[in-house]
Amino acid sequence: MVELTTAAVQELERLQAHQGKQQAGSVFRICVEPSTCGDWSYHLALVREPEATDVVTQSQGWTIALAAEHVPLLKGLRVDYVEDLMGGAFRFHNPNAAQTCGCGMAFSLPKEG
Repeated sequence: MVELTTAAVQELERLQAHQGKQQAGSVFRICVEPSTCGDWSYHLALVREPEATDVVTQSQGWTIALAAEHVPLLKGLRVDYVEDLMGGAFRFHNPNAAQTCGCGMAFSLPKEG
């Protein structure tokens, strides 16, 4: 349902270690929120456990929790992590997006009609 690349997993492990053992989340939660530069923007969090209504999947040994109402928008999502001269960032390859914002964190859906 959602795929993490090796680079994304390495960054999640780095972030988890940075949080410290007492606060480290072991679940990668992905949801979307309304956005001003696209229809939706990605919201990511490391949490201890999924919410009761989340849909749970696995990739590269990580548990991924998706907000149930956002599953249709996230199905087939591939999450990567890329570093360049401007720093590092997660990159999203979403087959459901018709357009991606230049910020890389927002997307628009195909227009009906």
